[in-house]
Order: sequence, then structure tokens, then C-alpha cells
Amino acid sequence: MFPQSRLDGVPLLKAEFNEKVEVVRQSSIWRAIQPYTRFLQRTSPSANQKPQHPTAWLDGLRGVAAFFVFIYHFQHEFHKAYNWGYGGANPDKTGFVDHRLIQLPIIRLIFTGGPMVSIFWVLSGVSLSLKPIQLARSQDWARFFDTMFSSVFRRMLRLYIPVFVVQICVLLATLLGFYNHSFELSQDWPFAGTNEMRHEVFASATAQISDWWKEMWKFLNPFAPYRPKYDPHLWTIPLEFRNSIILFATLVGYAKLRPRVRMTLAGLLYTYLAVIDQGDVGLFIAGMGCAEFLVILDENKGLLPTSQGTSQLKQSKRSRISWTVIYVFGLWLLSWPAWGGERTAGYETIQALTPSFINSPEMTYSRLGAAIALLGLCGASYLRVPFETSLAVYLGKISFPLYIIHGPICHMIGEALVPFFWSFTGNETEIRYELGVCLAFMVVAVIVIWLADVVMRVVDTPSVRFGRTLQSRWSL
Repeated sequence: MFPQSRLDGVPLLKAEFNEKVEVVRQSSIWRAIQPYTRFLQRTSPSANQKPQHPTAWLDGLRGVAAFFVFIYHFQHEFHKAYNWGYGGANPDKTGFVDHRLIQLPIIRLIFTGGPMVSIFWVLSGVSLSLKPIQLARSQDWARFFDTMFSSVFRRMLRLYIPVFVVQICVLLATLLGFYNHSFELSQDWPFAGTNEMRHEVFASATAQISDWWKEMWKFLNPFAPYRPKYDPHLWTIPLEFRNSIILFATLVGYAKLRPRVRMTLAGLLYTYLAVIDQGDVGLFIAGMGCAEFLVILDENKGLLPTSQGTSQLKQSKRSRISWTVIYVFGLWLLSWPAWGGERTAGYETIQALTPSFINSPEMTYSRLGAAIALLGLCGASYLRVPFETSLAVYLGKISFPLYIIHGPICHMIGEALVPFFWSFTGNETEIRYELGVCLAFMVVAVIVIWLADVVMRVVDTPSVRFGRTLQSRWSL
């Protein structure tokens, strides 16, 4: 059996190079870029290196998804065309060019955040279900109960402690005046994209602290999800907590069922939740189904990668094609455009056939796409290669800190840097406009990744240890 996946605790893996390579004469350019190419290689264990975690690709996928969310929240303040499907904007009425590269399915996932949140929720379902499913299948009920107790007890601490520490820093930054420029911009938005919600800057420190506390109090309630003004991107955190608890209850309720019955009921539950517009909960249940599929593959010595990163059994060509089709179809559904889906090729046909009781085809099919894409990755080890690189796994390691800090950094620094670079590049043409945005993004990306690493080491990892310490000290 393979160990439990830990999406927030995978060690940073470093690629090992043969020392003999160093004596080969290299160009100065290659010597300069070689350290950065190590992140792009799949890690292979050596005598002095821990074996790669069998489910490291889950961490890598989460890291890539978190970085795409960061890209989205940076760029959407300066663009709107990405919302339209390819060919679905009707430019005569909307004024948007609707045949841009970034509007194509799958490519558009790099610039849109909603689909990546769906990926997060399926991944949460997988990671939280792996060990309970293993123990249920082996009928180790004592360890199953201990695992569920630990998961329920530590979940809120795991999610909320890092968020509150970062939000205290946001409050301090506001009191010190670092949000003044961002707040002034929001009053008369000068950019072409979305004027994102943000908090008011008060003249009095007392009023600011009072306002912050009221926002945090509302934010704490998982039964009434709320977008706190001090970082509206945190709306997912209460949902993550609520949906995790629902998943834990489902795992307990389904634990003693026969595996086929459990997986059938999980599929029916997902369908029901999708129909009643509770697809966010459904994605956690979909993750539970994917987790059981992974366990089955491992039990049958099937397709789950070993610690050496290879497959235990080679897949047939027909199987590889089938899993690739499933994966690509999932990504295509996940790419459902926010605007104009009813006029976009392919999506318009599905929407025309959609029953009237589906209130939001975009959300319903996009979430279904996330579940299907994850299923494709579970079934095909060769599709996971991009998510097994050191860079992807490292992004997975800092993914939660990256998610909770990138919004404030975009507001405080990104919104000032773009006009700064425009003062050099100009923004009269599309190329000049995009050049200024891209240069600002590169600077902000360095800052965000560095700060995310700091928060991971100083706040995130200690918060995990704190939860385990409390559990150990207070348990019977």
C-alpha cells in the first residue's frame, strides 16, 4: 500500500546530476541557465536522496493550479477578453475580438481562476480520502477511527491559522499606508479589466481595526460563505472547511459498504449535488472516488507510479489513447467560457441539450471537467510527467501560502508596477500594453514566490505541527 498523500507537506525535491557532466566544456550561456533547468526535470532518487512520494504528482498539480490562479488574479485587472469563448464574443456588439489564442479551450485555463478552484477541490477530496479509504478496504477500523478523529480535529486549525496570520499582516500594511494607492485606484478605476473588491482605508486606526475584525468574524462562518474585503480570494477557505467536514461524514457513513456499492453511491451523490447546484461539495466526493480508484490500482499493482517514478505495468496503446482522450475531454469541459458559451463552438451544442433544471451550464460542466481530468490523470502515469518535476512539486509545497498572499501583493505592488512599466514601454498599442503588464507580472511573481516560501516555513508548517501537538496533548 502507498502512504497517505500530503498536499501541503511534500519535501522540495532536487534533481541530481552526474558529476561527470561538470567536466564537459559548456558555453557560458548554458552554464548560466543550467541551475534553472534542474526544476524542469523529473526527480530520480539517489543514495543520498529520499525516494519521490508515489503521489507527488498530486502536489505538483496543485502547485501548478495555484500559480495559474495567481496569473488570473493579476491579469484580470487589466483584461476582459479572456472571459469570452473562442468565437463567442460577437465583437460587433461587445467590442471584443473573439479569436484570440488565450480564448481557445485548454490554453484559456492558464488565465482563468475558477477552473483551478475546481481542481483544488477534487485534489482535496483525493488527499483527504486516500488513507481512510485504504483503512476501510483493509477493515482496520481502529486506525480508521483515529484517522478520522485527527482529520476532523485538525482541519480548521490547518486552514485558518495561516490565513489569520497573513490577514493580520494585511491589516498592519493598511495601517502603515501601503494600501492607500490601491484604494485610491479603486475609486476611479483606470485599467481595462476588473476593479476587484477591496477594503476601505479609514483615517482612524481604531475604525480600521474594527472594520477588519467585523470582516474576519463574518469570514469565520463556514455555513454562510463570505468574500472578506481584505482579500476577496479567501471565499474558498470556509467552503474548503465545510466541504471537508461533509466529506469526512461521507467517508464514515460509507466506510463499511462493499467497495462497488461505495463507489456507486459516491457517483450518485456527485450527480445529485451537481443537479442541486452544490457542485463544490460534489467535487470533494469526486475526489473520494478518484482516491478509491488509486487504491484499487495499487492493490492490483496496476498503474500507480512506484517510488522510482516508473509504472509497474506498461499500458497498452489502446489504454493510453483512451486515458488521453478522457483527460483532454476533461480539460475541454473545464475550459467552459465564463461569457458566450452559448455561442462558442462545441459548448453551444452541449448547452442546447442541457436540461432546464441545470441552472448554470458553465459551473456544472466545468466542475464535471475537473473530475474527469483528474480521473484521466489517475489512470495514466505518462500524463502526470509535467506535475512530477521539481518545479511543480515545489509550487505544490508553497501552494497554500501562495494562494493566501498573492491577492494583497497584487493590490499593493502589482497595481503600481504596471503603470510604472508603461511609463517606459507605453501602452498605446496592444504590444506595448501587454509588455508593461508582463514585466510587472514577472517582478510580482518573484516577490510572491519568495514571500510564499517564507510564509510556508514561518507560518504554514508550524501551524501543521501545532495542530498535531494539540491533538497529541488533548487526546485520551
